[in-house]
Amino acid sequence: MESINHTCIGASHIAENKVCQDYSISINLDGLCAAVVSDGHGGKRYFRSDVGSETACKITIDKIKEFVTYFDKNLITGIPQTRCLANYDPNNKHNDKLFPVFNQLFASIVSTWYDQIEKHAKDNPLTQIERELCESEWVNEFENGVKIEKSYGCTLMAAVFTPDYWFAFHIGDGKIVSLQRQPAFDEPVPWDENCFLNKTTSLCDSDALNEFRYCYCGDGSFPDALFLGSDGLDDTFVSNENLADFYINIAKILSENTSDKVLADIKETLPNLSKRGSKDDMSLAIVFNRKGIIANLEVYNKWKLQNLNTQIVEKQKYTQKIEAEKQRKILEYESVKTHKSIKETEIAQLTAEYETLKKECNETQSVMERLKNFLTAKNQKISSLEQSLDTAKDELKKIEKELDYSAQEVQASENELYREKTELQELINKNVN
Repeated sequence: MESINHTCIGASHIAENKVCQDYSISINLDGLCAAVVSDGHGGKRYFRSDVGSETACKITIDKIKEFVTYFDKNLITGIPQTRCLANYDPNNKHNDKLFPVFNQLFASIVSTWYDQIEKHAKDNPLTQIERELCESEWVNEFENGVKIEKSYGCTLMAAVFTPDYWFAFHIGDGKIVSLQRQPAFDEPVPWDENCFLNKTTSLCDSDALNEFRYCYCGDGSFPDALFLGSDGLDDTFVSNENLADFYINIAKILSENTSDKVLADIKETLPNLSKRGSKDDMSLAIVFNRKGIIANLEVYNKWKLQNLNTQIVEKQKYTQKIEAEKQRKILEYESVKTHKSIKETEIAQLTAEYETLKKECNETQSVMERLKNFLTAKNQKISSLEQSLDTAKDELKKIEKELDYSAQEVQASENELYREKTELQELINKNVN
């Protein structure tokens, strides 16, 4: 039994000058081969997830060593492969007699991880860059020792081979994939339906202990290989079948080369996959039995061929479906094209009518503007004449008053003349007598 691992920084992290948030470890000891992968969360809230993932891997390796050292193998001897789901019924989970044992392992990992990240936070205050990237709420929480685990959030997966039994466990996204004779390709650790799109369960969850899924086997049947891949690989290959093809290719290389050569190939391959695919950090760890791989390589290649044939059939069906859809789209296109021509004619007619009415409207507007100006001038003239008329009427009243006064003066003069004439006549008459 052997194990290898490699982690590479994602293409997007290189472009954005971000640290690698994945971490992986593998060990090859007497009677023990194990591999661990942790994927630090990528959101800004998890600004120390690279520390969280590294811490989780190192703790887990130590806890696995301790577990294997003190575990009573008689508890697992003869038990076939058993899978345990996350969030299973608490009334039934104790039917698995190994639940308390594995639960103690997971609890030890979680509690130790919490202790170490709290110590790291205490020993490493927020940097100026971290303060600039964090929301004020996160800064306050961190400095007050609240929700510190969120800053270090990460997933965790592990696989362990011993001469007598094997087991694997997982919390979060990514996948553990096995290769063996039957079935050739499998996921021994059940998938967690709570991991969907960008959401994942995590060591930083308040209920992390109850989110672990695991599997184990003690009946002597071992997979030839367990592949632990972070979600950067999952997102690159999309389907399990494509991911299986990739792992079978690695198995073939393992059957023909030393572990160092295989590791060198993986180190060269992962960065290229990240560039072409998810652009995320990528981690791959493998626990394997080289003899088993060599013995069953034909089975894997046959499965791969069958899978390829299945994919070809499915692709042909899909191609036919696409062809039918294409024909439907062509008919729809021609219909829309005809409708477009009709509409263009209608628009041309409406445009001509619009332009004519617009021209008439502009001409009418011009006439109205001239009439408006003419009317304004006339109103101004009327206003001026009204003022002149009022002035003339005032002057007429004054003249009429002057005329009345003059008439009175004339009358007074006539009366005085009459009196003078009368007196003159009387004097003449007296003189005559």
